[in-house]
Amino acid sequence: MQHSELEKRAYAALFFILSLNFFLWTASHYVRPSWPGVPPAPTENTAAGMTLGDRQFAYRSGALTLQNLGDTGGRVVPLQDMDYDKLGDWFRILHQLDSLSNHVPMTAAFYFGGILGLEENREKIRTVVDYLAKIGQDQAREKWRWLAHAVFLARHRLDDLDYALELAYKLADMDPHAEFLPLWARHMPAFVHTALDEQSAARALLEAVLLTDHNLHPAEINFIRSYLIEQLGVAEDEIGDTLVTVPQ
Repeated sequence: MQHSELEKRAYAALFFILSLNFFLWTASHYVRPSWPGVPPAPTENTAAGMTLGDRQFAYRSGALTLQNLGDTGGRVVPLQDMDYDKLGDWFRILHQLDSLSNHVPMTAAFYFGGILGLEENREKIRTVVDYLAKIGQDQAREKWRWLAHAVFLARHRLDDLDYALELAYKLADMDPHAEFLPLWARHMPAFVHTALDEQSAARALLEAVLLTDHNLHPAEINFIRSYLIEQLGVAEDEIGDTLVTVPQ
């Protein structure tokens, strides 16, 4: 008899818990976490300290944070709703943690730089351009292609011909004895003046990088090829058939 009474109480408790769970779900199933915005970037020392001095761990965890911004809690936040001033701080800190890696520059150029070139987005795009332009002048680490990307974004997203030419001349004026800089990059000012639409210019730039930068990581090669095929609609058998030609 006592055993039967315990069973009844257990079933009653289970029924109560299930009922409570049902009512809580009914009242809150439409609730979604609010977008907290781009978090403030830590200082270089703070970022390294949070990983017990492991700067590579700090860099990789920070890069992962950038990749997942706005894509949590069952929602996706448009790039134009992000705080690009704070993103610029993240770019700078992560570059200080690892100035050799191309992970964050690639994220900045192809992801955050993909924002539409509308008037209200110009300052956001300029943050990406300024970052790529700065690291792209690091000749010791052969970062020239990010300066080339900065030129492209300044010309076709910012629609700022003067700024694009300024960056193009910086690229062209790099150490004339540097063997890593291909000929087309030294003719970048002429490239800026060509009357190419944005898609044609993007294809020309990426194919030129793909064919002339022999330091690309295999993952980057695959990414650029995928970008050409999926984003720019280039047939796979056409990639790399010809180098970009620049008028003299």
